Amino acid sequence: MFSPSTPAVAVPNTPRHRTNKVWWPILGFLVGFAGVYSVWREGVPFAAADYLSLAVLAGLDSVFGGIRAGLDRTFRSDVFLSGFIVNMILAVLLVYLGAVIGVRDLWLAAVVTLGGRIFLNLSVIRRHWLERHTARGEK
Repeated sequence: MFSPSTPAVAVPNTPRHRTNKVWWPILGFLVGFAGVYSVWREGVPFAAADYLSLAVLAGLDSVFGGIRAGLDRTFRSDVFLSGFIVNMILAVLLVYLGAVIGVRDLWLAAVVTLGGRIFLNLSVIRRHWLERHTARGEK
């Protein structure tokens, strides 16, 4: 007559432990920042400042893109990691190419593009957060 409820572990296709993948990009960025700080405690050498600043901007773009993907539930760690590394390398190569060919402001193209993407991702994250908290407040 009485059947006890089935625990979640016994039900097939039910995740036992669900991690919130939104925090992985933030954690990765903080670990990278701590690594750079441990190497250059007195500050970044002047010759590397242009390269590192654009690499950080590319990294921030990937982090905000990863947070957005996490909120949309489409986050994939392989896409995030490859995008993070490739975007940073491409940004540094763009600064280097500009220095080699004598166009010192070539980095500006990357700054405008990455900055625009950061603001776009941040606006989507903000809207998602507002919709989630507005819906919770109405219940």
